[in-house]
Amino acid sequence: MNKMIKIPVTAACAGVGLFAASLIIYFFNLDMKLMAIAEPIVAKRYDRIERRPMEPPRCG
Repeated sequence: MNKMIKIPVTAACAGVGLFAASLIIYFFNLDMKLMAIAEPIVAKRYDRIERRPMEPPRCG
């Protein structure tokens, strides 16, 4: 196959593959399942961060 045909065919195959992957992720709700696993790890890290106390808003 020459290069003028190979590049669009490769791009089309990549697009179809990405679409199929996103459809599978959506269908099985895999993004929320991953976040359910990652949330305790992220929360533990976030809870250790020192924060300044919030100042009341200034009106006027």
